[in-house]
Amino acid sequence: MKITLAGIEFDELKEFSKFVNDLNLIGIVQLRDSIKDKKGNILIKDNVHIKDTTLRKLESIPGQYESKFRVNMTPELTARIKKALTSEIMPLIQKSKNEFIPILFNNDQSSVVSTEGLINSAFYTNDLVLVLYKIMLEQYDFFQHIVSMGVMCLGTVIQKNYSIKLIHRYAFLTGLLADIIFFKTDYWRNSNLDETLMTKLAKLNAQIAQNVNLPTQIVSAIQNHIVKGVYVVDKPDPMDFNLLNQNPFLESIPRETGATEDYELVDNEYYEETVKILTESLKITRFISETYKRISGADNIAEKLLIMFCYNVEKRIFDQGIANPMIDRFKEYDKIVKRTRKIAELENRCIHLPSAWAYPKPKATQILCKNKLTECPNYISGWDINVITAQEAVGYVGTALKPGSYPKCKLEKELGELKE
Repeated sequence: MKITLAGIEFDELKEFSKFVNDLNLIGIVQLRDSIKDKKGNILIKDNVHIKDTTLRKLESIPGQYESKFRVNMTPELTARIKKALTSEIMPLIQKSKNEFIPILFNNDQSSVVSTEGLINSAFYTNDLVLVLYKIMLEQYDFFQHIVSMGVMCLGTVIQKNYSIKLIHRYAFLTGLLADIIFFKTDYWRNSNLDETLMTKLAKLNAQIAQNVNLPTQIVSAIQNHIVKGVYVVDKPDPMDFNLLNQNPFLESIPRETGATEDYELVDNEYYEETVKILTESLKITRFISETYKRISGADNIAEKLLIMFCYNVEKRIFDQGIANPMIDRFKEYDKIVKRTRKIAELENRCIHLPSAWAYPKPKATQILCKNKLTECPNYISGWDINVITAQEAVGYVGTALKPGSYPKCKLEKELGELKE
């Protein structure tokens, strides 16, 4: 099977028959070109629904015709592939390895039905259907990853009511294509929290989104979602951009002048707001996805993710209007959320940001001065804290703390009410 943005092709009858049977396409599938025997007699006409008897006839005369099956992408066929895609995606929402995702979706029956319909309708062009179907068949583990990104981005948006048409569809597609450049590689498994690298990757992912003719709001969000100047990580794993540039979706297909598909677009009056919502939602999705890679396998992953996320929301790294409704869904962690918010709020009150550092996180009992500013009015003399082990930035964004001796800060007094 060969799947490109131009369509689906088969070079063997056995493979074509399997495709037809797997999707139950008897009486639905058509070919773009006629199948002829070596004498020029037509065995299957183009643009005619294929019957089971026709396939059996071809099976009985192997080698007597050119085995080239170019499938006609009819609305009926597209609908069947969309159904197959949706059937694979829904279980990934309900039983995701990332515990954040099921919590963001109400798993009652009405919500499941609504989400299923939304995702099915999101694949509203042949380009999208072909891209996702190819990935699902050829690299299923990567398919699971991009679906996780898509539903996480959707999960950030469904927490609020917006008057913007199709905003949920757009959010799902934004996350879905945010890592599409990694197809046919294992780079998506890396922790890629490096600003320069992420910026280069975002540009390539945006190019693919543009190639499959997605709206400019989505393309813009993918290209511009990298948070500048906040990532504190080791040097990223090597990445071969020559390999990435071989991604089959980077090549746009020619379209006839004036030929367009029936796209539904967000109202122009909401254009800027839509771009902002999608961009901020993808920032959150990126943070949660990349952080999850670093802590997967640890105990209490949902709680750890929530602490890291909540802390950085309070530090104004992410849009609070979008993030706080998400955090509110985690009712069982209400106590640790309040504590994390308070710690971040105290650090934010530092006179010389970002010098104040609550230590040790997440259950800090002290606040020290990271930059050792002895002239600061909040400086406490004679009670220095000796930090033996380096402390990572919470969620790998913000600032880290090196081993050494640090003076205390008067803001520490307000930690008293948080001590257990």
